[in-house]
Amino acid sequence: MNNSNTSAPLPSENEPRRSSTKRIAGLLILIGLLIFLLWAGLKSWRVYQATRSLMALEPEARSLMSGGIKALNPDAAEALVLRAREDIATLHSELAIVKPLTPYLGWVPRFGPAITGAPYLLEMADAGSEAAVLAVSSLKPALAIIQQPDFGAARMGELLPILSNAAPDLQLAQDSLDRYSAAREGLNSVVEIENLPWRVRQLLELSDQWLPIATDGIRLAPGLPALLGHDGPRNYLILAQNEDELRATGGFITGVGVVTVQDGRIIDLSFRDAYQVDKWAEKPYAFPPQPYYDFLGLELFLFRDANFWPDFPTSAQKAIDLYVYGQGGPQLDGAIAIDQEFLRILVDAIGPVPVPGTDQTINADNLLKTLRAARDIQEGQEVGEWVGNRKAFLGGFAAAILAKIETDFGSIDPVRLARNMTGAAENRHLSIYMTDPNVAAALAENGWDGHIPPTAGGDFWMAVDTNMGYNKVNIFIERAFSYEISLEQSPQALMSIQYRHTGPASDEPCLQGVEEEFEQAAEYLALADKCYWNYLRLYVPAGSQLMESSRHVVPGDTMISGKTWDRGGQVADDLPWLTTFSNFMLVPHAAETTVYFRYQLPPDILESVNGETVYRLSIGKQPGTSTEPTNVSIILPDGAEFIGADPMPTQVEGNRIVYALDLTSDVSLIVRYR
Repeated sequence: MNNSNTSAPLPSENEPRRSSTKRIAGLLILIGLLIFLLWAGLKSWRVYQATRSLMALEPEARSLMSGGIKALNPDAAEALVLRAREDIATLHSELAIVKPLTPYLGWVPRFGPAITGAPYLLEMADAGSEAAVLAVSSLKPALAIIQQPDFGAARMGELLPILSNAAPDLQLAQDSLDRYSAAREGLNSVVEIENLPWRVRQLLELSDQWLPIATDGIRLAPGLPALLGHDGPRNYLILAQNEDELRATGGFITGVGVVTVQDGRIIDLSFRDAYQVDKWAEKPYAFPPQPYYDFLGLELFLFRDANFWPDFPTSAQKAIDLYVYGQGGPQLDGAIAIDQEFLRILVDAIGPVPVPGTDQTINADNLLKTLRAARDIQEGQEVGEWVGNRKAFLGGFAAAILAKIETDFGSIDPVRLARNMTGAAENRHLSIYMTDPNVAAALAENGWDGHIPPTAGGDFWMAVDTNMGYNKVNIFIERAFSYEISLEQSPQALMSIQYRHTGPASDEPCLQGVEEEFEQAAEYLALADKCYWNYLRLYVPAGSQLMESSRHVVPGDTMISGKTWDRGGQVADDLPWLTTFSNFMLVPHAAETTVYFRYQLPPDILESVNGETVYRLSIGKQPGTSTEPTNVSIILPDGAEFIGADPMPTQVEGNRIVYALDLTSDVSLIVRYR
């Protein structure tokens, strides 16, 4: 038997090489780990330093702004925004690598919403700081002029070339603000704002407050030189509208002025009664829109009734044409519509205004009362004299406001003035139409021109009243809206409008007419305590079909025409890019009336995006109206899943999305579902 000897295997000649390779690999991993830790530490240090620097800027910014814009150091302001921009750019760059991970970290206790929203917050900070640097650097010379002790209306022309030179940078700043707005909308889509940290919410509230003013100002600034006559005089028609007698663009045109501006200064301003514009006894005039004939008995289309259409560019151009037809004069470069509330907002910004030749001082609290009292017949005045001069006070008020601006401009806070004017335009107490296409485009983009855009792939409604009673009853009229839409394959909507006459009950019969104003010289409030004859128009997307509506009776013995109105809703021939439903009604003293329209909407109001259905609703606010309660109910199809909305609804009840709104300006809603 052979015994075989077994021995341990001899080491392979490759073993030392493998061992060496492992040591090298381990060393490389260690070096890589050290490099990564060094890189991560460096990034963390940069983020930490940038964050600390930004936090240190906040008290510095508050101190810098504490004295208002007139005490703001232009150089210090520029240096501050440049430093903030540098810190934010550092954060934006250093944190870019972790952005793809943030959508998956919403579960992190306490900080989940902030982490999820971080990419959008960083984008907002980056875009906002970029816009600030561009705006501050390009407008710094203008700030230096405004801060001069002798700065006033006479030096406004010095700002115009600065604005012209700043136009390229301001366009870039506008692009940055558009990027900011897009990021703000994106933030709303991924987190609920109330779940963010308190400090972030506070900053968002502040930015939401100032963003519209900044956006409007930067959009308009490049067009201001042309608007203010830098290259020659500009003549603008001023339409003084009275919202107590509501019309489509804000109120009955009670007075009209022409203002001429050149090099930033008002070089001429005149006002007159709107009744004095037309030369109807000397020239032929066209037939008016049919409702004026049917409900007011008018046979001529005169200047005072030019604002028939709620689309302000349409009505403004008609007003310009009729003014030039009646008065001749220089070319008019645009029209500006204001109402009594606008004057109150303006006086609130510029401060108390003494009225020359009187012991009166107008302020924001007494303006409406003063306007109404000035219109009434004065002691010892004959009715005939009063009828011809009852609106002469408009010229005096306009001259007083102009004198305040020209002689005491230094006392006016420009930030407050800008904020008030922006608010007046957004709340539809100021509309501006310009014939210059570049300026008109900027105004349209801001929503200051009062245009009603075509509905492109979305829902829209706007309710427009026209007082047909020859009175000022809108002082006592309140409206409330209820809109319900069912988003089935063929969407259907129900619009209900409740009218309430808040004046005292009266046994006085409802009689349409003008005798009390022109023959009896009735006081202003007596003209308000009347019944409400109202021609209502509801503007909806083109292609909508009226299915059902309320029926209203207006007795013929209440009408100048003697004709009784007894009909349901009508389809009116009005703005060609929208469908218009209409009706006529009477609301007696202390009474309530409800009007409704049920209609089918075109299917293209719904949009399909990435497997979701998107419903967009825009609501137009009628100019001249105050805040109006508005309830919107959006009923999703059976089995649909609600994904989200902007803004978030007041309530979600199953497949019913509910909004309880106060309509102070135009509103846009977006609802997503699948």
